[in-house]
Order: sequence, then structure tokens, then C-alpha cells
Amino acid sequence: MVLICDRSEKIQSHYMSEFLTSYPRTFKIMKGLQDLIKNEDILSDHLSLAVKVKRKEQLIRALFEEGFKKVQLENRKPYQIGNGFCKKLKNPWELHLRLLNLNKGIIGIHAEVEISRKYIQHIRSVRAPVIYEIESILKKHKIEYRIWNAKVRAYITNIIDNHQIQLRAPRLAATPWKPMMAIGITLAIVYALKFIRLF
Repeated sequence: MVLICDRSEKIQSHYMSEFLTSYPRTFKIMKGLQDLIKNEDILSDHLSLAVKVKRKEQLIRALFEEGFKKVQLENRKPYQIGNGFCKKLKNPWELHLRLLNLNKGIIGIHAEVEISRKYIQHIRSVRAPVIYEIESILKKHKIEYRIWNAKVRAYITNIIDNHQIQLRAPRLAATPWKPMMAIGITLAIVYALKFIRLF
């Protein structure tokens, strides 16, 4: 479940498997205009962190230092550069990050929080795009960046306020897919042997 709270509302919850984050709501763009992202547009993920291509290797080193690992299996996005990266968060969540060709000489960083790919529930996971979690990494490693809004095709110059987002995992316990697959293979072998003995 994805709960998007009013910007003046504080999230107070004792839900065991939740992830809380903020996401830009109202902001100014370079043309001096003001725009906003509506609740229903958040999952469209129009925002990305823009970094110069010459900083790519520094960025990848920073991700590894922060505990990210390469993703082997994922749904690739248009203009994606190589494999994505993921970082384990508080169980059962993970941070999934992709690098995209944004403009000439510019890399776009898209990131989202979702249920870890080691669980079956990852297939239909609730998820939400994130900006500030990646922004803090770029600041820490002194990598220059700007926030690009693909919908209006302009850079954001100032963020005025934010959405407050609460992700809730399914109430059923997260189920690792590897043990389930092992059980499935074992049962298949047992039934195959029984079938062979019949002939």
C-alpha cells in the first residue's frame, strides 16, 4: 500500500514493515515558473538527478562505497545505461537505482524503493520513486547534480514543499523465492521418479 499524506500531516504509525520518505511536491523551475507534482503523478517518476557523464566513474564508485550492488535481472528502462544497482534497506525493502542517458553529456539517476527482489512479493511490489536518499549520497561524495523534471523539460531551482510517502508491505510475511523454488524442484523430482516407476 502507498499512502500519500498531506504536506502538513505528520506520519505516525507503528506498522512494522513500512518505509517513509519525502518527494518534491511544489517547486520552481529555471524559467521562474512554479509547478507541482500531483499525488496521482508521483508514480510516473518524472524527476531524476542529473550528473555530468564525466562523473560517471566517480558516481559508480560512490554507489559501491555506499553498499550498492549490481542488479543481474531487472526490467530495463528506455535509454538505460548497463545494469542497475540495488541496496538492501530495512527488511523487506531495497533501493533500486538506474542510470539513464538523459541529454547529451548528462546522466539521469532514477531510483525507487520496493520490496527486495529476493522475495516473491517483489513481482507485484508496492514502490515509490525517491530523490532525497540519492541526493544525500551525491552531496556526501561531492558530486555536482541538478534535479531534472522530464514532464516540463526543465531543471528545478528550488523545492518549496514535499509529499510525505508511506510504503506498507503486504501483511503476509515476505517469502524468499529461493527456498520455495528448491521445494518446487524437489517435489517435481519426487513425482517424476514415481511416474518413471509406473513404466
